[in-house]
Amino acid sequence: MDYSVYDTADFVCNDSFVAWIQHGEQADFWKTVEEQYPEKRAAMSEARAIITAASSLPAFTLKDEVSAEIWNNIRKKPVTRWYRAAAAAAIFALATLWWLMPQQSHKKDFVYRQLLRKAKVEHPVEVVNEGKKPMAVSLPDGSSVLLQPGARLSYPACFSHGCHRKVFLSGAAFFEIYRDAKQPFVVYANEMIIDVLGTSFAVKAYEEDSLVELLVKTGRVAVSVQSTDQQVILTANQQAILTRSTLLVDVTSLQEHKPLAATLETYSFVFTDAPVDSVMKTIEQAYGVHITYDKALLADCRLTASLYDEPLYEKIRLICKALEASCIIEGNDIKISAKGCHQNVIEN
Repeated sequence: MDYSVYDTADFVCNDSFVAWIQHGEQADFWKTVEEQYPEKRAAMSEARAIITAASSLPAFTLKDEVSAEIWNNIRKKPVTRWYRAAAAAAIFALATLWWLMPQQSHKKDFVYRQLLRKAKVEHPVEVVNEGKKPMAVSLPDGSSVLLQPGARLSYPACFSHGCHRKVFLSGAAFFEIYRDAKQPFVVYANEMIIDVLGTSFAVKAYEEDSLVELLVKTGRVAVSVQSTDQQVILTANQQAILTRSTLLVDVTSLQEHKPLAATLETYSFVFTDAPVDSVMKTIEQAYGVHITYDKALLADCRLTASLYDEPLYEKIRLICKALEASCIIEGNDIKISAKGCHQNVIEN
């Protein structure tokens, strides 16, 4: 994060900074920021005064456009620090009353932020899908996530090589988890906690929804609920539905309910003597990625492989290995360089 562009308003609207001022969280981190950006100490001090003035009010998060409009109005006037603090305190009070009103949209991501704070995740990496199509996300351990539009995902900066594999989700996503028996993978989705070793599943956990839904495609997961002793085990083709008002979980089979989230389409990744072009198109359509390769060079290449339970980038790795090709992955763009083949069947 580049704090050189931050002003007083930015610090006031930063959840982590507010948590430091109010609760002393991540103190070492913010002290380091003060040392690294001495030119921002005045803005941080001013923000501290504003937050302290409103410390007796509940925590909340303003929408970006609301926050920007409020602060633009304040900046238009040549005011003193005292006036800015008083104005900000009034804003906090107004926003608090608004937050308590019976509406849903303004509470977006509140539970998600609370989960992050409670877990004390320092310097989390956050991915937000602000587009209109699913976004493929590759996690440091080799797991992959197909993040639906409007969804966000956070995980610790230290995620693999002996670190805790835990992620925090707000919205809908499809997970393919890299198997590591020594290091379980945990998903926090509103009040639902999902423990896995290696499997694939879909989660629907929107902040405003009354339900949290989990659909297991392959493997086995353990589902528990925040603040309760409940735990249930799900296997392939089962789904769990958590009613958030009662914190009760109902487990059913897919034959009894419609598949979770129509936008989370399922594809068959079992290929039998399939043209490479067909394999590439299936992966592009399923994950929303773009694969670049020499179509003429690989026109005669065929693939026989079962990639049903592999994370996205493990699929790509196995395909490249079978083709004796090299691949470069940059976000949703994948470039494959191969030497071609001669009408042979390639097996992984």
